[in-house]
Amino acid sequence: MEKVKLQDRLALARRWAVLALLPAALNARAGPDSDATLPDGMQRYIIPMSGCAVEFVAKAGGYADLAEPSPALFGYFRHDNHYPNDRYASDLHFSISCHPGNAKEICPRLMEAYRGVEKDYARDIQLRRLSELNPRYYSEAYIQTWSAIAPPRPRTLGFCIGDEHRAVMSENGDVLLGYDPREIIETRGKPIFKRSEHALPDVLAIIRSMRFVPDPAPNQDIR
Repeated sequence: MEKVKLQDRLALARRWAVLALLPAALNARAGPDSDATLPDGMQRYIIPMSGCAVEFVAKAGGYADLAEPSPALFGYFRHDNHYPNDRYASDLHFSISCHPGNAKEICPRLMEAYRGVEKDYARDIQLRRLSELNPRYYSEAYIQTWSAIAPPRPRTLGFCIGDEHRAVMSENGDVLLGYDPREIIETRGKPIFKRSEHALPDVLAIIRSMRFVPDPAPNQDIR
């Protein structure tokens, strides 16, 4: 009988231990959506496009807003001093547009120019595709070096992500990652310079953090 009572007390103690740990577990699960858990120097931004309001995490000190002349369909993020020690590109910025419909159907059409690049040209501009950029949504992205201007040539990333209802796509020259100082013929078969994609980790982290949110109220602070 005493043995049975001891087992009952141990079982009750285990249940209390589980209940005591539950708030911590819930807080850990809620962490990615809580400002309190953001790393130092980071903040949440919202680009408040109608029907495509996008929230993401990036370095503090930037700003996000609607773009003109079509504020309902275009928005942007800009941080003018994201890389204070880079004399070529100290800022980080991108613009996106909103497109209603299923992203799995829309994105391939929106990114058709990248998908249709000839093999030899893709090699010259060191084109490569990235996928599964965001755990919540369908996504695809392409990185390329611009060939139509003299060195140093911009190396940029174009992306499209979305769900069953809408997609957002990068605009206005895509996202600048860095510059390649070489002539095109000098890059064939050669590795990409790390400095030519120095912004890539930050850009991928921003895309990974993106999520669609309800349209902000008219007077809501979006920065």
